[in-house]
Amino acid sequence: MTKKPKSVATILERELESTIKEWLRRVNLLSVPAHIPLNDEDRASHLPKLFRDLACRLRLAEDAHLPKSTAATEHGNRRRNQGYSPAMLVEESRLFQVVTFQTLHRHQGELDQDQLLLDIVVIADEVDLQLMHAVRCFETQPAQPQLRREDSILGN
Repeated sequence: MTKKPKSVATILERELESTIKEWLRRVNLLSVPAHIPLNDEDRASHLPKLFRDLACRLRLAEDAHLPKSTAATEHGNRRRNQGYSPAMLVEESRLFQVVTFQTLHRHQGELDQDQLLLDIVVIADEVDLQLMHAVRCFETQPAQPQLRREDSILGN
């Protein structure tokens, strides 16, 4: 008896934690954005929402209207306020795509091979769309410098 192939969305949901761990490992190896002092929770808190948006998109019909990713916009605003540059967002997004594809590669034997290439196109498009929403935050509003701990304690 052969097992029924799993969808890309199902694999990504199941492997969410390990994929985020790998993303964090790779981001922390970079000199930029690692020079911005954030703990792992602050650095990766946006990823579960972005993966949820991605899984939702993978399950939508081809001709369905694409909802705007509020998670990506929130992420862009947060990163702008944390001192990130648009180029740093692009690097984070690139790694998001790399670890997503690595996860699928590790589980390729479980996937529906007839649907895989189409889903990869959807992933690439969705990641680019999320990046576009995040980067637009840099165009529309000036950065709000993050308060240093000393400033907030001193009431500045």
